[in-house]
Amino acid sequence: MGRLAILRVMAQSTSPPPLTRDTLRALAQAQGLTLRDAELDALLPLVQATRALIDEMAAAPLDDVEPTAQYRML
Repeated sequence: MGRLAILRVMAQSTSPPPLTRDTLRALAQAQGLTLRDAELDALLPLVQATRALIDEMAAAPLDDVEPTAQYRML
């Protein structure tokens, strides 16, 4: 799957496409990285877990939660 094909699928989809070794390779190449299959295989579960956590955070019901900030002057 080429870089443009991945970007088209991502733009058209409301849910992200499954993350595969080929998808990860295309994303790495888009950033100028050339990774071997063994490196991609080692990274894939980490990226999948990170993506799952981001999806979980994005699904949090925060519509009626006020933003909070605390500033402490030293």
